Amino acid sequence: MKTFSIIHWIGFFGIVILFSSCDNNRNEPGWSFFNDMEHSQAYETWSENPNLPEGKTMTGPVEGTVAIHEHAFGFVRTPEDELKAASLTNPVANDFNRERAQLKYEQYCIVCHGEKGDGKGHLFTSGKYPIPPANYHAERAMEKTDGQLFHNIRIGFGVMGAHGPQLSVDDTWQLVNYIRHLQAQPIE
Repeated sequence: MKTFSIIHWIGFFGIVILFSSCDNNRNEPGWSFFNDMEHSQAYETWSENPNLPEGKTMTGPVEGTVAIHEHAFGFVRTPEDELKAASLTNPVANDFNRERAQLKYEQYCIVCHGEKGDGKGHLFTSGKYPIPPANYHAERAMEKTDGQLFHNIRIGFGVMGAHGPQLSVDDTWQLVNYIRHLQAQPIE
């Protein structure tokens, strides 16, 4: 009889411990060993912060800061800025990395402009997109300077979206070189 009651008491205390360890407050993890790691002293984005020189939490980048490997072109999607970009010279015109350029072309351009740059990519030929993409062999595209093509890729042109956020400046210039390479190829 004594063993039976000890088992009951152990079971009773086990159930009490089990139910007391469960609560509906999911904001507290339970026992805390490193309280400073769980409750950090974070500052709100635009709040005052005595730890920083200007006394603000969100100070922003220094004026004129540009991401690594980028250049501050400051162009927007206007015909005027495309004409301004015409004066840009291709810094990698003599350093054409065809493999890299072809890879980037296949990642970003081929679906619309096609393998040969004739504007017959899968998106258009499948009928999923009704507006024909630019044909690089057309007179209008052939007359564009490298700077204008660079502007069109980075900022966008017509219905084409901007690829500047996705491509580095060097890769954009390599794409310009690849477009020139496609333009030199005969269309069959």
